[in-house]
Amino acid sequence: MNKPVKNTAPLSAAEFFRYRYPPFADTYEIQEPFQSKEEALILNRSIALIRQGKSLAIYGEAGAGKSMLIKSIAQQLDAKSYRVATIPYGGLKPSAILRELCEAFDIDSSGRKNLLSKLQKNFRPQSEKPFPVIIVDDAHDLEKQSFFNLCSLLHDAQSRTAAAALVLAGQPVLKNILKLDIFAPVKTRLACRFLLPKLSIDETKEFVRYRLKTAEADADLFHEQAIEAIAADSTGNRRTLMNLAALCLEEAARRQEKIITADIVNMITMDQAD
Repeated sequence: MNKPVKNTAPLSAAEFFRYRYPPFADTYEIQEPFQSKEEALILNRSIALIRQGKSLAIYGEAGAGKSMLIKSIAQQLDAKSYRVATIPYGGLKPSAILRELCEAFDIDSSGRKNLLSKLQKNFRPQSEKPFPVIIVDDAHDLEKQSFFNLCSLLHDAQSRTAAAALVLAGQPVLKNILKLDIFAPVKTRLACRFLLPKLSIDETKEFVRYRLKTAEADADLFHEQAIEAIAADSTGNRRTLMNLAALCLEEAARRQEKIITADIVNMITMDQAD
């Protein structure tokens, strides 16, 4: 009598390729993320400006790597000299942003006293206190009042020195917003405005290899033509690149193919086309 055949579930890409973790997953934090030469330059210049009490803005399209860059900025600021508050979404109500800042800087937000006044008092230059740095992601979604609230925290009228530094990170529309006359007081507080570029084809190739290496995956997992196809389709956008590469790994595992070819990339690209 023949024994019944057991139905075995297909292996996931992680099981099939046996890497330490999925190379293009969004759930694994890389301590030293990939940086292009231009990104490294923006990071170094941003740190140098903040150390002088300067504020700045970083523009880039969705998926360009702004969030990763501002995280690197925060990590490189010495906690003994700087206290950093990051607002992950600028679209919060002005009162909610002030409350988030109070919590981040360990300021009592209870009572009837104006939160902005509490922050301004706390930010007054004192030799024993680390310098405050405020980082706002999705800053293009900030309400008008939030722009002015943040601007009011940057300068101490009594000492006539910087009270805090501000880093605004947002999509290119932020640049157009700051061009409006009404936001001139905010724009003039920004020492520099950086444009985060897309990855070049060569940088895209480096990015893919770097992610494979950090995940302890086979360095030759992607055929050279497959990487070129990914670079062409993602047009240098990190988020698009990550999503496409992850889908390619899952498709290759489904096919039980150990190498991701250009054929797999092209098939995924066609399936994902609008």
